[in-house]
Amino acid sequence: MANQFLVKETMAAMRGLSAAEITALQNGTYEGVQLLGYYEKGDTPAPIIYTLSTALLADNGGSIVETGGVKLEHQFIEHANVLYFGVSASLTDNTARLAVFFDYLKENKGLEGVLPIGTIAYSQPLNFVFEGAKLTGQGKGTILKFTGSADNAFEIDAFKGGTETTQFVNNITISDMVFSGNANTTITLYLRGIARSKFSNVWVGDGKNSSDGYGWYLASVQLTQFLGCGCSKYLHPMASAPYAGIFIGLGARGSVTAGNSTNNTFYQNYFEGLSIGILMSHADENTFIGGSSESNSVYGIVVGTACKVNTFIGVGLEKNPVDVSDSSSYSTYTNCYFGNILRIGSTASKISVLGAMIGRIEIQDGAKYIEIKNSAYNRFIDGAKGIFDLGERTSFVNVEDFETKEIIKQNIEIDGTVAADAYKVKEKNDILTPINSINTIGSFSPIIVKDTASFWPIQGVALGVDRTGNFNDTNSISSFRLFSKANTLDELYFTKKLFGTGAITDWSPLRRLIHDNNLATTTAKGIVSQSAAVANVVAGNGIKTALNDASDLATSIALVNDLKTKYNQAVDLINELKTQLNTKFQSDRNSGQQST
Repeated sequence: MANQFLVKETMAAMRGLSAAEITALQNGTYEGVQLLGYYEKGDTPAPIIYTLSTALLADNGGSIVETGGVKLEHQFIEHANVLYFGVSASLTDNTARLAVFFDYLKENKGLEGVLPIGTIAYSQPLNFVFEGAKLTGQGKGTILKFTGSADNAFEIDAFKGGTETTQFVNNITISDMVFSGNANTTITLYLRGIARSKFSNVWVGDGKNSSDGYGWYLASVQLTQFLGCGCSKYLHPMASAPYAGIFIGLGARGSVTAGNSTNNTFYQNYFEGLSIGILMSHADENTFIGGSSESNSVYGIVVGTACKVNTFIGVGLEKNPVDVSDSSSYSTYTNCYFGNILRIGSTASKISVLGAMIGRIEIQDGAKYIEIKNSAYNRFIDGAKGIFDLGERTSFVNVEDFETKEIIKQNIEIDGTVAADAYKVKEKNDILTPINSINTIGSFSPIIVKDTASFWPIQGVALGVDRTGNFNDTNSISSFRLFSKANTLDELYFTKKLFGTGAITDWSPLRRLIHDNNLATTTAKGIVSQSAAVANVVAGNGIKTALNDASDLATSIALVNDLKTKYNQAVDLINELKTQLNTKFQSDRNSGQQST
């Protein structure tokens, strides 16, 4: 009977076709074989038709089946369900069947591989990677469960077995499934050397719960989207949660590195109930929008020193001992909330936090040019509070103490280009410790010091100015102080640091700027040495007499003798004045009060 299908309920039954059935297929009595299930009737999504084929492809137990000397083929269109290749949740190990299925998808690019609801166990690592690869499940109910002991459970690794010239693989699409390892799995889902790809509603489950255990591991992944993905023991219960939900870093291609993971977008991703939610080692220009990293036992987000220009927008961080620890450069946090601690590390530079709700702000010594703007701290009832700032040139602009409603009055911006250095008086109990060991104030570090130590023999008060923030550092030899002693005299002294050994002898002797006595004192020194006092001129007065007119020789001689006497008296006075004036001029020259 022509145009009828030979019906078989299972794959085993189809493989057992009789010689008569094969002859009937060959002579056209049957158009093909209708298969109703794989292991049992109805265990595949729907019956499918196999027809005689001359394809050179080998039997793969799915699209090509060879029996009785003939080949039967089913051509999948657009989608291929893994159940037609013998994968089953009832099997304890689907490794071989999954590998065949992935090879079939690779040979037939454009087909989307489909996984069913259920837990699909496998024991050996699988690598699913080729240009345009597509794999989808049915949501969190589709679980690829690794039961083996290898480090990596599932790989999407373009560089595996490659060389320095191996290229990135593009346009991989994975959606609606969970990849799960076990307590011995170092990396549950390993991605390397892929770009321009898309992951939607993809989650990772069990993994190694120690410091080298990762859920997601991104090694040199670029330009890829992660939409609604994550690792959460609350959304997907786990027997052993990975230590870190996601690691973003560097991958090797052959013997060379392939660059940081860059330009990836994470939209509404969640990392919860782990030790660290997000761990970034070598990551540049990645963007996180929405989502959360919360209820982790150590950190919500860690951004390492080798990272730069990463952006976090509207990310929620709470119930982590430290919500963020960022040691990178040029990170930006916009409209995020930090329920506990926002910590900026010692190597951080030019990090901006805008429009944030924060519990406690910590900026470590060595951090530079950190900006906190239009934000509030002490925001949450539970959790840490306050500001601890050891950074250099930290800028607080419109930052409010949520409890007191007070604004930090610092670095008011003018026209967006000029920032005024702030001045803050800070009482301290020693001279050698600068104020910015407690709080950096702009780029100018003034201190008011109440000297209770033995810096000078007599206690007093000093105003010190230091351009480096460390009075005892060798780079601080430009530091100086204005010093007043603890007495009733109207005195002010100047001293400058000459050396950087950390000893008191690094400082110059005190130089008096203002002295209590208005009269000059020869031993006192101010900005310049005071000129020595000069004694009054001492010379005998000459006898003043009227000179009469000479009328004869005798009176003429008397007049000449009188003029001679008065002349000699005048010369003595002039010489004495000259000596005293020269002495005064020389004293003024020595003191620097005149140059000529």
